[in-house]
Amino acid sequence: MMNICISREFGSGGHDIGEQIAMQTGYRFFDRKLVEEAAERSGIAVEHLEKEDEKKANPWLHNVWYESKDENLRGLSANDILFRVQSRYILECARKGNNVFVGRCADYVLKKAEIPHVSIFITAPYEDRVFRIMERRHLCEKDAQTLVRKTDKRRKAYYNYYTEGGWGKPDNYDLCINSSWKGIRKTADILRTYLEEGDSEDDRI
Repeated sequence: MMNICISREFGSGGHDIGEQIAMQTGYRFFDRKLVEEAAERSGIAVEHLEKEDEKKANPWLHNVWYESKDENLRGLSANDILFRVQSRYILECARKGNNVFVGRCADYVLKKAEIPHVSIFITAPYEDRVFRIMERRHLCEKDAQTLVRKTDKRRKAYYNYYTEGGWGKPDNYDLCINSSWKGIRKTADILRTYLEEGDSEDDRI
């Protein structure tokens, strides 16, 4: 089995790269689907969970839920419910077949469960990421800059809150790659080739 966990800076194309790898390999792809599955399992409307997706819990500014179908989740914040249910689902999927997980601390979840996986961090120069978001979201440069900074800050806070830290630090991942080097499609091809070839003991330093 192969489990690929992709963490990404906002605007780096990490979602698209993960999706392309999944399509090329036939692996299952999980991104927003994890939120939808969490909503189904917890009994909390998906729109409530989407607001807290990849956000850390704030003890001063959150609603506590007592309507979850799972008694063990009652009394928790939507953030904590989402993380717990997503983590369970990630583990279930990882034990059944080949998957590509984007975000949601999947690398940490699998590491704690001692399930083999490859952790990848997708980065790109700030200016390139801003330009990409301007095009994708039809935003002016100033608004795109604000969105990129805020989203990166939120993702880092979320990851470091629910894990032992290390979001974006090279030594926390098996591979880090700059998607602007070869572009989104070529980056996906490079990663797929890397994953297919694997590595040998002799190559390790």
